[in-house]
Amino acid sequence: MKLLLLSHDTDVIKIVQEYSHTSGHELTTVSLVKEAGNLVSTKEYDALLMDCTMRLMELIAFAAEKAEDLSETVVLLLGPLDQDQREKLGRRLSAHYAIDKPLRKPVFYETMQKVAMRSTIVRKAGLIGRSSAMEETIQTIMQVGPTNISVLITGESGSGKEVIARAIHAVSTRANKPFLAVNCASLAEGVIESELFGHEKGSFTGAAGRRFGMFEKANGGTIFLDEIGEIPHSTQIRLLRVLEEREIMRVGGMDVIEVDVRVIAATNRNLRELVEKRAFRRDLYYRIKVLEIHVPPLRQRPEDIPLLIDNAARQYSLVNNLPIRRFDEDAKNFLSQAPWTGNVRELRNFVESCLVLTSGPIIGINTIPAHLLAEINRNSILPVPREKMKEQTERELIYRTLIELKNDLSEIKEYLRSTQAQQDSRDVSRVMEVVPLQNGGETLEELEHQAVINALKSTQGNRRKAAQLLGIGERTLYRKLREKG
Repeated sequence: MKLLLLSHDTDVIKIVQEYSHTSGHELTTVSLVKEAGNLVSTKEYDALLMDCTMRLMELIAFAAEKAEDLSETVVLLLGPLDQDQREKLGRRLSAHYAIDKPLRKPVFYETMQKVAMRSTIVRKAGLIGRSSAMEETIQTIMQVGPTNISVLITGESGSGKEVIARAIHAVSTRANKPFLAVNCASLAEGVIESELFGHEKGSFTGAAGRRFGMFEKANGGTIFLDEIGEIPHSTQIRLLRVLEEREIMRVGGMDVIEVDVRVIAATNRNLRELVEKRAFRRDLYYRIKVLEIHVPPLRQRPEDIPLLIDNAARQYSLVNNLPIRRFDEDAKNFLSQAPWTGNVRELRNFVESCLVLTSGPIIGINTIPAHLLAEINRNSILPVPREKMKEQTERELIYRTLIELKNDLSEIKEYLRSTQAQQDSRDVSRVMEVVPLQNGGETLEELEHQAVINALKSTQGNRRKAAQLLGIGERTLYRKLREKG
């Protein structure tokens, strides 16, 4: 963690230096507000410690001017403050914590643990926001993160449920272990158990070798089950056993395997209604919902939108090795009023499209392509874009076409993945019709013989259809029939 200390108190500097040394954090100390402002603008610091014995009006002006740059920085106030001063100054200085001077090491060290945890949530996991709902979520994560209890995250699609799951993992004792995310809705019914629990060689057609499932791969860490409401009933039973007994069995296997995995689930559906309709097991519902975190849609927390816009623009620029560009205040204020039905995901896509389709260091409302504004806010009165030069219009058209091609390619890839998953599901279903996956100790030859008989019976003796059902060629089937007489 990189710390920035703004103070001229030698006692404070000494204690913070000692803490930084013992905790392995990097410390920079400045005594002038202007110096602090220049360093904060780099957005390289995880936490800012401000000494309130300095000139308060200068600190307040500094906090107001650097509000955007401080959006991802944890602020700690140091100074003799009563409760009323803490609340008032805390709001004006965008502070998260405050402790009194002279600093007492136990209190200071304990507070810095909270600072470090919050910094991990904001900077490492990327949970950005200043709304009361987001503040409540961060506080909940800090409380539940270090425990091992199961968490259910609810909210609309695209609202940031996986970000919250990653934040919980990042501040847990499992942070150095794997974090695996599984979208349950994207897995066909026939393959979901193989994906989650693994399978043994020969357990179904195409199972050429043993495969470890997500629970084994995530052993010691965290598994995030997104859209858990889409899990089929048979898989729900096996998942409940994992949560209660902490053990799994691979598909087609007989060995019990112990696993130590924390489960975080998420859904955009009303699981309670699914329980009442008997589409979701009641016992599993209460087992995953030890604690629930609800993520409100973006339209209900508009104060978070400017910060999310800045963060999305900065991240896109860094990833693509481009100069960092910004949206001006008018543009951010206008975008804060949009409905954002796709939530944070839609907002990030919009920001990236604007960065591609515009030029210049600052993006204003008149430079945003009109078709992007119309897309996010069809029912609003949109500002009229300035008249564009012919070259700019042509360039925008080309960029827009490229984006549409990219979206088309993404849809094609998703379709191919879905088709393959459905094919795998059909293969598994066909195998289960002709031979059970759990056997009673029969040899492989006996199972094969019984599978051939079952296939012929189910197809009324049609050898071509029986071969298709078994997933083998007709010649192979004829050979097996001759071998068995």
